[in-house]
Amino acid sequence: MAKISAHGQEIGTLYGLKNARRYMSDGHVLKNDGFGWKLCSKVKPGISPQTAFANAKARLETRLSERPALAAYRQELHSMCGLSKRWKLHAAVSMMPDDCDGVWSEACDGYGDNISADVDEVGNLCRLYQAAIAESSDMNTKD
Repeated sequence: MAKISAHGQEIGTLYGLKNARRYMSDGHVLKNDGFGWKLCSKVKPGISPQTAFANAKARLETRLSERPALAAYRQELHSMCGLSKRWKLHAAVSMMPDDCDGVWSEACDGYGDNISADVDEVGNLCRLYQAAIAESSDMNTKD
């Protein structure tokens, strides 16, 4: 487990689909998959942490602008649950996108660490996921 304060000031945080990456002033990049901050990587020598963060942010924004269905799925996933539960909901949706009742049972009505969402919200999330997958496969066939 990494201590954030041990790595200087925070430059910025980028939120991916189910994780977060925090760029620190000492050049370390910390990653949180929902289980606490861990050391992920270091900025390459000769590149400032501010430049590395700006480049990563630009790549993320470009990717999301090129894939609007992925951006919509990501936004809905982030609005439904916090970082500590996001992996669980995404895993359930990715395993059974056609079965919103099953996703709801796994993620929202399980034994513990449940997400507060109803079946309709989960159904919408599953539809957005299927649209993102279709968008991704369309982009792969065009290349």
